[in-house]
Amino acid sequence: MRKAVFTTTIGVALLLTACGDAENNGNANENEANAALDNNENDMNNDDVHEDNNEQDNENEELEEENEENAEADEEMNGNEEDAADEIAEDGWETEVGETIENEGGTFTLHARQDDIDTIETGPVVIDIEQVNAQSGELSQQMADMLETEELEMIQMDLTVENTADEDITFYVSQATIATSTGEQLESDMWLSDHIDGDMMSGTSHNGTFFFVLENSAAEDVESVRITWSSPTNEDWEDIGEDVDIEVEF
Repeated sequence: MRKAVFTTTIGVALLLTACGDAENNGNANENEANAALDNNENDMNNDDVHEDNNEQDNENEELEEENEENAEADEEMNGNEEDAADEIAEDGWETEVGETIENEGGTFTLHARQDDIDTIETGPVVIDIEQVNAQSGELSQQMADMLETEELEMIQMDLTVENTADEDITFYVSQATIATSTGEQLESDMWLSDHIDGDMMSGTSHNGTFFFVLENSAAEDVESVRITWSSPTNEDWEDIGEDVDIEVEF
């Protein structure tokens, strides 16, 4: 009986041992399978990474091509702007006498212009008048509300002024007085005109545009304009030049 039990015990032991070996073999096979799966997954991940890198490279190439195209477009646009500026410079003025233009201020007609005016020198002050013109305009609603009028008849003067002295001086180029052939004496309109400070430091230059609004006559009837300035002065308020008095004919 004990032998039978012993034998049975050995059988169980052998059975357990056999099961253990089978289980170990199964584990080994499972480990090999898992390793194979891991390798396959790694290969697949590597393929995905390569594909992502290729897609990124393609996107970078497309961006570079787009940047090159944009640069070429910008260069072409700049070239066109320069050509337009050159054409305006060659023609002299963008708006010719008799033409009507429209802008944010309203609709304006240019009746006359004079741009061949001798350089003016008084003491150390040099004045270059680029143009004097006569124009009329129908104002936009916003401009009409601001100026409290719907139409303007006016004289425009563009100029550059320079102090060539080695010292600071005073010259009020903004305070020109004009007299028109239609009999009006006018100061520049402070709302429409640029302001140039009368205290000019040594070696400085300034430019501006000044408008003289006609009150009793039409711009198209003005045939000439007389322009005057008081002489420049030094820091001691002494005159260092002559009064300016010129006639500009259209």
